[in-house]
Amino acid sequence: MISTFLSYNLVTRDMKASLNRVAADTNVSRDAKYYEENIGKVTSVKEFMDDYRLYSYAMKAHGLEDMTYAKAFMQKVLESDLSDENSYANKLTDDRYRNFAAAFNFTPDTADVQSDAQEEDTIGLYKQSLADEATSVADETAYYKDTITRISSVDDLLGNTRLKNYVLDAFDIEKDHYSNDYLRSILTSDLSDPASVANQTGKSNFKAMAAAFSFDASGNMTGSAVQTDEQQHTVIQAYTFNVPSYTIPAAAEMNKEYFEEQIKNITSVDQLTSDSRLFSIVKTALGLDQYTLKSTFSNIVTSDLSDPNNYAKTFGGAQYVQIAQMFNFQTDGTVASGEFAMTDDNIKAITNKYMSTYDDQDQATLSDLTDYYSSNMKRVESVDELISNKKIHDMVLKAYGFGEDEISDSELRKILTSDLSDPASFANKAKDDRFVKLARDFNFDTKGDASAPLLAQSEAAITSTAKDYIVAKTKFADAKEKDQIKKDAEAESKYYQETITKTTSVSELLSDSRMVNFILEAKGIDPKSVTTEDLKNMFASDLDDPKSFVNQQPDERFAELVASFNFDQDGQLTRDTLGTIQQRGAVKETQDLYLHQSLEQEQGDDDPGVRLALYFERMAPTITSAYDILGDNALLEVFRTAYNLPAEISSMDIDKQAALVKKTMKLEDLDDPEKLRKFVQRFIAMYDLQNDDGSSNAAVSVLSGTGGSISADTLLTLSQLNTGG
Repeated sequence: MISTFLSYNLVTRDMKASLNRVAADTNVSRDAKYYEENIGKVTSVKEFMDDYRLYSYAMKAHGLEDMTYAKAFMQKVLESDLSDENSYANKLTDDRYRNFAAAFNFTPDTADVQSDAQEEDTIGLYKQSLADEATSVADETAYYKDTITRISSVDDLLGNTRLKNYVLDAFDIEKDHYSNDYLRSILTSDLSDPASVANQTGKSNFKAMAAAFSFDASGNMTGSAVQTDEQQHTVIQAYTFNVPSYTIPAAAEMNKEYFEEQIKNITSVDQLTSDSRLFSIVKTALGLDQYTLKSTFSNIVTSDLSDPNNYAKTFGGAQYVQIAQMFNFQTDGTVASGEFAMTDDNIKAITNKYMSTYDDQDQATLSDLTDYYSSNMKRVESVDELISNKKIHDMVLKAYGFGEDEISDSELRKILTSDLSDPASFANKAKDDRFVKLARDFNFDTKGDASAPLLAQSEAAITSTAKDYIVAKTKFADAKEKDQIKKDAEAESKYYQETITKTTSVSELLSDSRMVNFILEAKGIDPKSVTTEDLKNMFASDLDDPKSFVNQQPDERFAELVASFNFDQDGQLTRDTLGTIQQRGAVKETQDLYLHQSLEQEQGDDDPGVRLALYFERMAPTITSAYDILGDNALLEVFRTAYNLPAEISSMDIDKQAALVKKTMKLEDLDDPEKLRKFVQRFIAMYDLQNDDGSSNAAVSVLSGTGGSISADTLLTLSQLNTGG
C-alpha cells in the first residue's frame, strides 16, 4: 500500500496538473460547463434552488454538500443582507455560510443615475470648464491683439473667422444669424447718419460694434489702423466681460484699473453711484449686497461721525462706520475743494479688498449650483427627467464641452442611452470623445431608465474584498496592537472602497501601489511575490483560454482576482462580465472550489489522510483563531494527529481546548507557505505512524461528517461563541 506521504506528494508536486486532471473528468467537466452556461440565466433565489444541478454544484464547492437538503435554511442564508451585521448569515458562526452568501448577489446593485465618483467627475469637469474660460479668453485676446493690427479692411476682418467671432462674441451678437454682407453694412455704417444700417437696427450692441472700428463706407480703414488703441481696448474689455460666465481675473484687473482711474475724478456721492460699474466695484470690495440702494450708500458715507446718533453707527454699526471713514464726502454728499473722494491709502485698501473678494459671489453661486445638482440628481430616474431640468441640463452640457445649442435634446438622449460596449452605439459611432465621456459618466439603460453604475468591481465584490483585507491584517494580531492594526486596516479599506469606484482601467489600478497591495493581501497573496508586469499580463489574459498567462499560473487565486474585476482584455471597463446573481469572479472561484473538493474526495477514496492534508492546506488561510480549528472536525483531526493528542481533549472545557491549541501551535505560521508545508508534512508523518495497522476509519468518519470526535457540548458552545474578533 502506498503511504500517505507518497500519495500526498504525488498530488501536490504539481497541483495545477492534478486539478486539470480532475477538471478533465467527464462528469466534472460536464457539471462545470452546465454551471457556467446556466448560472447567468438565474435571477432569483427560487430559480437557483429549483435547479438542483446548479444548487448542488455550488453547495459542494463551498463545502456544504451535507446541507444541500436544508433548502429553507439555505434560502435564509442566501437572502441575507451581508452589509447588516445582524443578518442571518452574519450571525452564524460558521463562515462557510457567509462566504456562500457572499458568492452570490440576489440583491441587485442599486440603480443610480450617477455614482458618487461619477457625480464628482461631472462637477469637477464643470468647474474645470469655468477655469478654462479664463485661459481661453487670454488665448483669444492674445490672438486678437496680435492679428488685428495686420487687418486693413472690413473684408480682411470678416474673412478671418477667429477674429470675426471674437468681435461678435464681444458685443453679444449671434454668430450664425447674420451674413458677412450684413455685418459689413453694420461695420461701415456712419453713426452720425440716423439712416445708416447700424442706427436703423435700433440695437445698441450693433452700434457699439460699429463704433469700435474705423472703416469708411467702402470698407477700408480711415486711418493708419482699423482700430485706435482705445477702440481695441473697448473690444477686448467687452469680450473679457461678456464671454466668460463669471468674473475672471483679467476682468477683475480691468475693474481695478478702472476704479483707480475714475475715483479721483469723483466729486460727489451721486457721481459715484451713477456710474454702475464703479458703484458695483465699491459694493463688492466693501462687502455690501449688490442690491444695496444708492440712497443707503449715500446715507452711510455722508454720516456725520461726530454725531453719536449718526446714520452709519445707528444702522450698520462698526461696518458702516468703517465704510464712511474710507470716503471724504461731506454731509451734503460733495467732496471739499482741493480734496479727493478717497486718499491713496484707502484707494489701495479698497482695490486690494476687491481683488480678494471679487469672485466671492461667483463662488457662492457655483456652490449653490453644485449643491443643487447633487441633491436633485439623486431624484433623477430617467433621461427625460434630466433633460427637462434646465439647470442640470445646461450644467451637464457645459461640463462635457458642448456649446449651448451644439446638440439637440434628442441627440443628448441618444448619447446618454448608448451602450458603450457596442461599437455601433450612437456615442461610439460619433467618433467624438466628449460623447463617450458623457455616456460613461451616467448610468442609463438603452430605454433611458436609471441602472446600476458600471464599477471596476461589483458592490458585493468591493465589500467582500474590503472585509477579506481587514480579516487578513487582524486575524493574528497581538491583543495590545490589534486595535491600532484594525484601525489602520479600516483606513486602507476606506481608501480602497472610495478609490475603486473611481477606477476606470487596469492601468489606473496598477499605477496605484496602495491599491495593488490591498487587492493582493485581501486575496492572501504576498505583493512581493508578483511583479507589476506579471499583473499586466494577467489582466490582459483571456480567462476562457486555459493556455492564457493567468490560467497558466500555479496559483488559481490570480485568475480569481482578475475575474473579480469588470475589465476586458484591453483593460477597459465592460458590462460583459457582470452576470446576474453571480459575477464572473465568483463563478471562477466557485469552479475552483469545486475542483478542489472533487480532488479531495477522489484522494479520500484511496487515502483519507491525503484528503485531510489537502483540506487543511486549503482551509489554512481562513483560520483566524483556535476556535476555527475546534469547530471543524477535519481541521481538529489534523491538529490532534500532528501533535499526537488523544480524542478525549474534546471533552475539555472549550476555552481550555482553545488554550491548548494556542500553546501547541503558532496559528500565524499558517500564513507562511513554508511553515504550513512543514506542518502538513508533520501531520502526514504522524498519520502514517498511527495508521500502520491499516485503520483509517477515524479519518473516513471525520471526513464524511459522521465522526463523533467533538462532543455535543463542545459543538453547542462553539455555535454560541463570537469568534470573529
